[in-house]
Amino acid sequence: MLVSLRARDEVFDRPEFLQDEARFHLLGQLSGFSDALRIKSSDGMLLYAQTPGRNGWLWVDPFAAEDARRSRICELAERLDDVDLPGVIGDPAAARAFADAYAARRRMAWTERLTLVPYECRALRLAASAEGCLRKAGSADRYTAALFLAGFSRDAYGERVPAFTQLPAADRMIEAGELFFWTDGDECVAMANIAYRSARHGRINAVYTRPDARKRGYGSAITAELTLKLLDEGLTPILYADAANPGSNRMYRRIGYEPLRPIVEIGFHREWSA
Repeated sequence: MLVSLRARDEVFDRPEFLQDEARFHLLGQLSGFSDALRIKSSDGMLLYAQTPGRNGWLWVDPFAAEDARRSRICELAERLDDVDLPGVIGDPAAARAFADAYAARRRMAWTERLTLVPYECRALRLAASAEGCLRKAGSADRYTAALFLAGFSRDAYGERVPAFTQLPAADRMIEAGELFFWTDGDECVAMANIAYRSARHGRINAVYTRPDARKRGYGSAITAELTLKLLDEGLTPILYADAANPGSNRMYRRIGYEPLRPIVEIGFHREWSA
């Protein structure tokens, strides 16, 4: 039986989920969004959360019996039968099983779009060494932040969006007080954000270096500084990288991040026939 997943639900403290908590950090964050669709199986074997119009995040207990896992996944696909789901993110086996069940019910097709490598850092291996310093973003930086977010969207997702469309996101990040720039002289050359803190982890995202300022260590420097900040708070820093981006993956490993088991993003689409 499927029931509501609550913010700070007790299921997040169960041993089964704790072993996967770093990989599925976003589920904890999404569970606190009032506009999110939040679902769990009554036995805690399956967790699902999705904000409107975005990919859903799916976790299924990897140690549960296969028939029980498939039963919960099929139940979720039936529950989402009237939801126009753009995609799902999860462990490869669970995400593919859900994609098969959901796509069959909706008479759709699905494609694996990308593989994400979750990383966690227990100890900083490489401190910031680039020229410049870390600075928290302020309200006067909103246009620069929006421009950098548009660049991040292009680099990370292949989506070209006008910078002005990123102003609301830039404003939210700045207001939260967790968006930072690396500055060299008077120039903002790199950006990173602390997206969310849970009881045990802090997640870094939106790591971006201006194209004309790359290969100078700025991305490594800002990531290392935010990593150290989270470690000093007693949290384990985590982040996600596209497996197809060797530069980012090398950078994170040099700093001290260790890769966890990958997760996949699957997209749903209509099949066109002649």
